[in-house]
Amino acid sequence: MSLNPFKKSTYVGVDIGHKYIKLVQLERNGGIWKVTKTVKVPTPSDTMKDGVVTDIDVMGIAIRSALREHKITATSAVVGVSGASVIVRTLTVNKMTPVMLRKSIKYEAGRYVPSSIDDSYIEFEILGDVGEDQMEVLIVAAPREVVESKVKAVEKADLDVDIVDVEAFAMYRSLIESDESSILHQMTVALVDIGATATTVSVVSEGAFVMTRTIVLAGQVLTDALKTYFQLSDEQAETGKSQLDFTPLVTESVIENQPLRVIQPHVDDLSREIRRSLGYFAQQTDTTKNNPVTHVVLTGGGAKLKGLGTYLSNKLGVEVITSGVFENPRFLNSSDEELGAGMEWSVAAGLAMRAFAKAA
Repeated sequence: MSLNPFKKSTYVGVDIGHKYIKLVQLERNGGIWKVTKTVKVPTPSDTMKDGVVTDIDVMGIAIRSALREHKITATSAVVGVSGASVIVRTLTVNKMTPVMLRKSIKYEAGRYVPSSIDDSYIEFEILGDVGEDQMEVLIVAAPREVVESKVKAVEKADLDVDIVDVEAFAMYRSLIESDESSILHQMTVALVDIGATATTVSVVSEGAFVMTRTIVLAGQVLTDALKTYFQLSDEQAETGKSQLDFTPLVTESVIENQPLRVIQPHVDDLSREIRRSLGYFAQQTDTTKNNPVTHVVLTGGGAKLKGLGTYLSNKLGVEVITSGVFENPRFLNSSDEELGAGMEWSVAAGLAMRAFAKAA
């Protein structure tokens, strides 16, 4: 807590990943979001495992150093959580008051949470009625260890943590929700965030989250495949991967590019897992609603591979849109960094946006 109750809080979005820590500060000018500060530093080795910060002191020092080096003077932070243990589900339950639902939420969530309910944070939002006797509820559950380890690490960096958000929510906020002109508001879309160690697939139907699933297959698997096959260093493999173009895989039957041939099986594995996620959604959906996934929005550092969206579109049979925050007309890059489309910054920017909702 700030010692001065009259001091205005300033916020930074903190996206703690297994490979990088990303920080974003925003200014809001009417309906325009100006990105004023961006910081990306390597996550210290052996400080993260399965979404949990395993060395809070070292992580805190890394975040504090990044803040000071880049002259970010925020007092508070919005932190994101993600991973296979973070559950996001829309459920249909018997109609009841919020007070009654609060009392029964552990039972409702218990069918979906793999870890102990007592060791999890659980929140819910009532989405609306379904017929006369039932209602739809969005449930979010996250292990205390995941939430508290990130909060403690950020607090070690001398920041107050006012808000903990789900990374998928932050991503949707920055890419789609804030762009009122986007046609995706009224559609059922799958957000696919390809990170370093995991890919998150979230299905959002007309603005409401239906499900989120984590796939333990992402950019690092592709890097490791190149590294092993060609006997490269991490840096050489990363550089080589960034120069690949997947477009020929769509049209050519024989591919002479050996690096492409090395990583294609892993991309195909990822495609199959994304398809499984969409299939699970279809099985769980009330068929009378007729709301199949029509678009996949591809983002994250792994989405920067040239032609990957086209290749996945061909594999999945749906339109794939590769998107970053700066392809949203509501965002402007006012920082000193060249950030391209901003595909790596969708989560951190969405977390920073969340602070403005709190202030309102």
